[in-house]
Amino acid sequence: MKTTLSMISLGLALSACGGKGGSTATTTPTGGGDADPLAAQVERGKTLYTDRCAGCHGAGGEGTDKGPPVVGPQAFPLDPRAGSERSVQFKTAADVFAWTTEHMPANDPGSLSQDEYLAIFAFDLTANGVKLEQPLDGAAAAAIVLHP
Repeated sequence: MKTTLSMISLGLALSACGGKGGSTATTTPTGGGDADPLAAQVERGKTLYTDRCAGCHGAGGEGTDKGPPVVGPQAFPLDPRAGSERSVQFKTAADVFAWTTEHMPANDPGSLSQDEYLAIFAFDLTANGVKLEQPLDGAAAAAIVLHP
């Protein structure tokens, strides 16, 4: 089953970065006292986003003159913005993920591990109101339809 992001609470602000609203990711610890792997991925993504992405995309993901929004109704449009270096459509979360791993961060493209990119994107998706039920991976990203 595919999840459709198209306008799913894209107006939510990045709560971990001081915005209003909250993440819809499951954060309840699993049995045995181990931390929930999804919550851990999202928390790691929050830290990585703050360190590696917020300088261009804004503390709340709202976008700046250096980078487009990654949170809100203008995040991840189907077609590239005018003047963008992007030339591909973002139909699914996997499309965004593939492009991002090759082009971001702008000052050091491809410098993060796949797990780091997935964590950042899990954080971005939850900030946009997407409820992930397990840690984000390639198959899960392909099932999240941004623009049907």
